[in-house]
Amino acid sequence: MEIKGIDISSYQGKPDWKKVKKAGIKYAILRIHERYGIDASFEYNYKECDKNGIPVGVYKYSYALNVAQAEDEADSVISVLNGRKLDFPVFYDLEWSEQRKLGNTAVEKIALAFLNKIQAEGHKVGIYCNVDWYQNVLTAALKKYDCWVARYPLNDNGGIQERLRPDFGIGWQYSSKGHVDGVNGNVDMNVFYKDYKKTEGDAGKVNLWDKAKKLLDDQVGYLEKRSNSNLDSKTANAGYGNYTKYSRDVNDMGLMGCQGQPWCATYQFWNCAKIFGKAKALEIMGNGFYNCNSVKAHSRSKGTWHSKPKVGALVIFRNGAHIGRVIRIENGRIYTNEGNTSSGGLNHVEANGGCVAEKSYTIGNNQIDGYVWINYGAETESGTEGEPWKATGTATSTVDNLFVRADPNGEVIGELMKGNRFEINGIKDGFWTQVNVVEIGVGWVWTAYVKKDGSQSSEPPKQEINNKQDKTQRLFVGKVTAGVLNVRTWAGTEHPQIKSYPTLNKGNLVDVMNFTQEAADGEQWYYIRIDGKYHGFVSAKYILKQ
Repeated sequence: MEIKGIDISSYQGKPDWKKVKKAGIKYAILRIHERYGIDASFEYNYKECDKNGIPVGVYKYSYALNVAQAEDEADSVISVLNGRKLDFPVFYDLEWSEQRKLGNTAVEKIALAFLNKIQAEGHKVGIYCNVDWYQNVLTAALKKYDCWVARYPLNDNGGIQERLRPDFGIGWQYSSKGHVDGVNGNVDMNVFYKDYKKTEGDAGKVNLWDKAKKLLDDQVGYLEKRSNSNLDSKTANAGYGNYTKYSRDVNDMGLMGCQGQPWCATYQFWNCAKIFGKAKALEIMGNGFYNCNSVKAHSRSKGTWHSKPKVGALVIFRNGAHIGRVIRIENGRIYTNEGNTSSGGLNHVEANGGCVAEKSYTIGNNQIDGYVWINYGAETESGTEGEPWKATGTATSTVDNLFVRADPNGEVIGELMKGNRFEINGIKDGFWTQVNVVEIGVGWVWTAYVKKDGSQSSEPPKQEINNKQDKTQRLFVGKVTAGVLNVRTWAGTEHPQIKSYPTLNKGNLVDVMNFTQEAADGEQWYYIRIDGKYHGFVSAKYILKQ
């Protein structure tokens, strides 16, 4: 749940950034400006990070003693950047003892003058400081910004000292004496809990949705072919052989286009490649783009999987059986553009119908698994239900084995251990809190086991978890005795079925794990594992020990 990175300046000379990336460094925060001029290694570091695909942010150590000097520092940073965009924020480094003597109010005015000017140029902003400054100098207004906090011991050896981990901030500088292959000497080591992602909006706020919509509209009515003949014609040689121009073109890219096979996902990849280019299309849908479940898994790992629709998002149906793209949202319905479907039927998912068509479904249709959000640059002006993720802070899991679910009481998409950090956005639904977890994505966790960073205590648990149980331990193999047995997300019939394997049939064998729970009515429910990978709860009275 942490992203490993370094911050660096001319003190480290000119690192070998290829080796740095190979060493597992996921980002670099570069010193951009010294007291009176540009950092001597900044241009080299920026160019080499860009060349090697390492996301970059910058920091500016502040010597400002008044607002005017802070604005001058901002102008210096803006001048060096000269229109170049960053992945991570511009961090204002607040630690100079002469500034502290001015008092908290003066520091606030200085910092806001810098941050506001940088932000007006379209850059993300944040504050770097140590724990003492955060607790005793930063005002409430400054703590609202993303704070990257330093704390490491006197006997610093480059490793993480968990006892010193701050319970606030979006990043922790845990050492000044780290060693990374490719960097000469000591280097500052960091972990960030917030994954700043480069977006198309960073490149001049270009909106590609108009281009995408025209492309999608132009494909409507295309019929799949019975053979490799007439692939570019919309209607000629129509048949059900699953031959299309989309698979041919994707094959020509050197990728698997699955000619002669179901093509709904290949069609959506073809569109992404036409809109964004091949590399970005792979970033959106993953290398397994021809398989809808693979697209879903990739999206979750990238943090782009959502339960709410958005114009331009991919929509996945029926446990990964089919995929489309949202083109409009109106009056509680989504309107989609789909390949390998049929041309009619409201709310009817046709996963192998043979043409490109526009369809319509009610939002919340139980055949919809979820949505892969895509950034087309500037947001579309209308037709979006569900806002892009906006973090209001970070929080920590207070227990082991805390499920992250796609929806409140929904399918489990990940798991947290005690002490894991994640973003929160202040949104709750009953006993559930919405979170954004690195490598899992946006989901929901039980509020009782969430401690907001910076707070002194968490809410008391609303239901008992027996920590003596070990859900990874198999107790025995069980046999289903009911004709049809529902597999639910938690103990009790009031909870929904899991989406990945909603029912079992009589005679099915399952692993019964060491995590039996009691439902609200007092009945025992087994936590089971199906086919070695799917997990859920079933009523214990319908499972016979083998």
